Amino acid sequence: MTQGNKSMNLSAPAWMLGRHCPELDGVRGTAVLMVTLYRFISALGPQSDPYLATLRRLAPIGERGVDLFFVLSGFLITGILLRTRGEAHYFRNFMMRRALRIFPLYFAALGIALVVLPWLTGSSMFDRAREQQIYLWTYTSNLRMSWVNEWCFGPLDHFWSLCVEEHFYLVWPLVVFVLSPRALLRLCVGLIAVVGAARVVAATMPACDVAVDVCTLFRADSIAFGALLAVALQQGLQAESLRRFAKLTLPVLLVTAVFFALTGKRWLTIPSSVCPAIWTILLGLIVTGSAASLMSRLMRLPLFMWLGKYSYGMYVVQLPLAILLPSALVMPQLAGLGVHGSAMGYVALMCALTAGLAVVSFHVLEEPFLRLKRNF
Repeated sequence: MTQGNKSMNLSAPAWMLGRHCPELDGVRGTAVLMVTLYRFISALGPQSDPYLATLRRLAPIGERGVDLFFVLSGFLITGILLRTRGEAHYFRNFMMRRALRIFPLYFAALGIALVVLPWLTGSSMFDRAREQQIYLWTYTSNLRMSWVNEWCFGPLDHFWSLCVEEHFYLVWPLVVFVLSPRALLRLCVGLIAVVGAARVVAATMPACDVAVDVCTLFRADSIAFGALLAVALQQGLQAESLRRFAKLTLPVLLVTAVFFALTGKRWLTIPSSVCPAIWTILLGLIVTGSAASLMSRLMRLPLFMWLGKYSYGMYVVQLPLAILLPSALVMPQLAGLGVHGSAMGYVALMCALTAGLAVVSFHVLEEPFLRLKRNF
């Protein structure tokens, strides 16, 4: 064992020891499935059919898959950093491993969107993004969007969440390195409270309308929730204590979240605190529960694990696809399936294209770089 994990019990859960945990692949797959369905159901546009209108009204629930990504990232990254902070080359190894995972696809996607496609097609679709591309290349597009209070990168608007993640990767290794686990625990609690309160105040200001959704400051609490869980478990939080806490809080949080979702209102971004709390509790139950538990078995379903493997590529390509192939263009080709059939056919087709491109991206572009991670 390395110096960073000498004190860890070999009977500890797989994720705590740095081993592969298939349930977490399933969690990642669940998150990307939620976001993908949200993306393409929303792309159907306004619907006169009551069934499709209701489906589209409920689609934003899937957007909460981004919160799940953040919680999972905070949990996994904090676990990695706590486990390795006593090792040599702590900072270098972490940064290189993250770069090998994130940069190849991200920068390739930017090159295709901002250079190759406009040159090949002459399309103006990416013009706004090209005019401000410095923010995309430097992972600051979310800060630009916050400053101008506008979704201003068109088909690449969704890259805001990748910026939040990258800012986390840059700052959090130093935080974990310098703070004791107890101090880190207090910091996570403080971040959750302060960020949630600041976001509620900002949500009352029209000039912060976009910032409360995309600014790193206002989304840091979701990541802090996941980090809090990682620290608490590594500091000895017992599964039984977590289950008792879940029994008391989870039903209330779930009812609250459903109520918020059904109203279709923003509620001063309070759901952006409630949903990460729900994901954190569920994640805790999964990683501390028996492999035979219902949630663990669900997360190990082949579909969810497969989606988890290709989730990054799926997230990157889905919004450009939705704009390149809008429902108004595709659904008339499926008119023979009826109103419902053409709509569901569009969603299914776009999901399949998204998954297909992600598979190609993973095996052709991402995997060769991932093999280099063993050197760090």
